[in-house]
Amino acid sequence: MKAIRRLALLATVASTALAISTAANAQSTSSALRVRVLDSTGTDLSGVAVTILHVPTGRTFERSTNSAGVLTAKGLPVGGPYIVRLSNDGRAIPNTPNIVNDIQLGLGETESVVLYAAREGADVTTFEEIVVTSERVLTALRTGAGRDFGQATIEGIPSVSRDFVSTLATDSKILVDNSVPRGPAVSIAGQNFRFNSVTIDGVAQNDNFGLSLNASATQRAPISIDAIAAINVNVAPFDVTYGNFLGGNINIVTKSGTNEFHGSVYGFYTNDGLTGNTSQGEDLAIGDFNEKTFGATFGGPIIEDKLFFFANYENFKTRLPSNTNSIANIDGVTQADVDRAVGIFRDVYGFDAGQFATTDTDRDEKILLKLDWNINDNHRASATYQRADGDVIFDDFPETAVLNSNRYNINELHRN
Repeated sequence: MKAIRRLALLATVASTALAISTAANAQSTSSALRVRVLDSTGTDLSGVAVTILHVPTGRTFERSTNSAGVLTAKGLPVGGPYIVRLSNDGRAIPNTPNIVNDIQLGLGETESVVLYAAREGADVTTFEEIVVTSERVLTALRTGAGRDFGQATIEGIPSVSRDFVSTLATDSKILVDNSVPRGPAVSIAGQNFRFNSVTIDGVAQNDNFGLSLNASATQRAPISIDAIAAINVNVAPFDVTYGNFLGGNINIVTKSGTNEFHGSVYGFYTNDGLTGNTSQGEDLAIGDFNEKTFGATFGGPIIEDKLFFFANYENFKTRLPSNTNSIANIDGVTQADVDRAVGIFRDVYGFDAGQFATTDTDRDEKILLKLDWNINDNHRASATYQRADGDVIFDDFPETAVLNSNRYNINELHRN
């Protein structure tokens, strides 16, 4: 499988997000803020300076309202909190909203807030109290149906497989089919799962060769769920900036470092002794297995307010039966039949067809490194290195007595 690109470079120039990659249509990796400034009579004010502060990184954005009393700051990092306030405290009107705290921005969304300011040269002490009854609203600028999943939502949804598709399954427009071999298959708005597109930090990561039936280019998720900051799903949008898919675009943005060092260490373990092996008296043919997952995240500043890093490592390993069914659950076949067939292959044709009941070890290793550079007020650069190395065995005929020689491994090395 051809790697898309070794390094994905994202840049924000003049508050407009640009994605440099081999993908034909790189998707949104940022958010935006729309600020409207009014005077005491509710009239729009032009030329008012507003400061936008991204608290985790200390980055500030200085903007001024246009002739309509509105300013829009694009290319902002996803999440928050953000603080929006008047740059000139002398224009603040007492008892009116002139600062808004704790703003959280969703991926590809625009948050709309309103501030009040005095006209140039006016005496703010002469104004009477103004009672504001409306609240700031969240405006999602979309070109079709979709759904956004923030970090709190992603972390709050249980995921046994530690795959981002567990989060997608909570949307009624998205069907996650776990019965599909080499799945789970993800169908968005009823479309075939092969018609979707997955982008991570703006770079497409799809299975163009057709070996995978799940939502990405690798058999297991190409990125750890602990490295995801937000997910945005666009269902058949009509915007020309989106392309190369018919079903939906699953757009993922990874976490970034902040001015404070932060990290986590995690591990998971399970085996057949912790799993039920019967359902209403029927043998589920789970067999003997064990599964281990461990990993860590770490991020922080290299240069405070300027340069940040984030890193994630995850390792998965499982020892499990090669077959996904047992002889007892296959009608018309006994162990004696299997032994007879193996003997014929060996004695007549000189071929070792292998056994039915064998074990295999699947593994998966993920690495993510990310650098964020706040160049200045209008320029931001982000560089991400991603690697996924996996080895998975497949049995595409679980209802038949397949010998080990008919199973196969898929070894993958996916880098971006």
